[in-house]
Amino acid sequence: MWFGEAVPMMEVAAEIASTAEIFLVVGTSMVVYPAASLIDYVADPVKKYVVDPKRPAVVHIPNLEFIEEKASIGMEKVKHILL
Repeated sequence: MWFGEAVPMMEVAAEIASTAEIFLVVGTSMVVYPAASLIDYVADPVKKYVVDPKRPAVVHIPNLEFIEEKASIGMEKVKHILL
């Protein structure tokens, strides 16, 4: 897939995101669309986590927690939060 091309099965991914009980984004700037918009399909009360050493400029998402770490360390933190 190249930049500017349609994302295969985007509608299916959006439907799955809309039913999430927890939503996790790892290692992304969250600026490449339409994939970056998947978090917008997640219900407001659902807890959302973004793991990335550089905090993405995402401010419009309710119930969002940033873990500003590399994936290896950040995922350990997520594991401890969820367990």
